[in-house]
Amino acid sequence: MSNGNQQDLRAHWDERYRSGQTPWDTGITPPEVQAFWKEQPPPATGEFALDIGCGTGLNTLFLAGQGLRAIGFDMSGQALSLAKQRLNSSGGQDRPKPGGEVFFVQADVSRLPLDRLGAAYALDIGCLHSLPDHLRPAYAEGVHRGLKKAGYYHLYVFDRNVSDEPGAKGMYEGEVAALFKGRLEIVTEEVGVSSNAASRPSRWFLLKKDS
Repeated sequence: MSNGNQQDLRAHWDERYRSGQTPWDTGITPPEVQAFWKEQPPPATGEFALDIGCGTGLNTLFLAGQGLRAIGFDMSGQALSLAKQRLNSSGGQDRPKPGGEVFFVQADVSRLPLDRLGAAYALDIGCLHSLPDHLRPAYAEGVHRGLKKAGYYHLYVFDRNVSDEPGAKGMYEGEVAALFKGRLEIVTEEVGVSSNAASRPSRWFLLKKDS
């Protein structure tokens, strides 16, 4: 992504967060994510988790609450400012559990600084499906590099159809499998409908890096 395009995108997302035009910011960690962690054994000490397109940090704090060293990535400085406010004002069950930590990093998600981090888990709720098509392979490679062997990747996307306008958010049927082929394998795929006012078909994917 060129510097000019990156600056324009940052300005766009900064304004969305500044004005509160953030219908995706529901204030609730998705049930799919909560259910996954209820089924998992406690993470090993020092395990990393990635929250890609973390916004105001709700799910980053949730992951830290599982005892993970959670890193939230977002392009928007305004979103990260709100995320830090959330962290500073959190208390009780919202605070990181023993072993859990929270970090926020401003970054272009198509060029994640994650080479061989060895994260146990990565989460993306609506970030990948917003990227231009030509940036998606670089994003997928970044996720692959950032995960450890047998690490999990949880992904939420809107469905996209051939009738949609060029550049519309979403992913075609089979696109996730093709994008991560040779990198990650799909464990589960759940078809549903988004819960916001502009409801549309959507999918949850759980993928796993080859062990």
